[in-house]
Amino acid sequence: MIIIISSRGSASLGGGLVVSVRGERPPPPAAAAAAAALAPPPPPSAAMASPGLERALARRDGSSGLRLGQRWAGGTGCVVWDAALVLARFLEKAAEEEAAGPAGLPLRRKAALELGAGTGLVGLMAASLGANVTVTDLDEVQDLLKMNIENNRHLITGSIQAKVLKWGEEVSDFLPAPDYILMADCIYYEELLQRDFDLEKVPLEKHDEEYRSEDIHIFIIRKKKAIFPS
Repeated sequence: MIIIISSRGSASLGGGLVVSVRGERPPPPAAAAAAAALAPPPPPSAAMASPGLERALARRDGSSGLRLGQRWAGGTGCVVWDAALVLARFLEKAAEEEAAGPAGLPLRRKAALELGAGTGLVGLMAASLGANVTVTDLDEVQDLLKMNIENNRHLITGSIQAKVLKWGEEVSDFLPAPDYILMADCIYYEELLQRDFDLEKVPLEKHDEEYRSEDIHIFIIRKKKAIFPS
């Protein structure tokens, strides 16, 4: 099992974690909508166009992929952010590399927990690659999460369920620890993580060739091995 990080507020939930973060936080949906209305339309080839009411993410082979419903009204969890697109495509690429050899991240039949799932894109991608996924967020986005799960059920080769999880509260319902914890566009404090975890930044050339950006970084974080005095 890949051990990467424990959940906030409790050392009892440990697992593997892949984190995708932006250099800066994207604007809230209302601001993004206003900016999109004022900006000229992006070219059709743009990898990360302004989100609409539904966001589609094709598979790397060009076949039909995930379709995510979005809502303009609501918090930041109601739209698909660029960091989620980057991480989802990275997981797909890593799964292809794992199938071809020892490189990559094995997801099939692995347990994964997504924190702050929002629309559920990252968790849905993992489930479509064979992982058994629990996507979590606050109660107010559960309806959107469950709708997106049902709309993409035909693509799932593992399993997926949605649950409410507020960071820092009881986590016994999420034990035993998952193999992976997935987070996209979440705030973290690098100096605190470095005390107990090793941070490996994934080089940009390892990201998906289309869904990548220099200001979106992916870190694979593993718990440091305990060193006992001799």
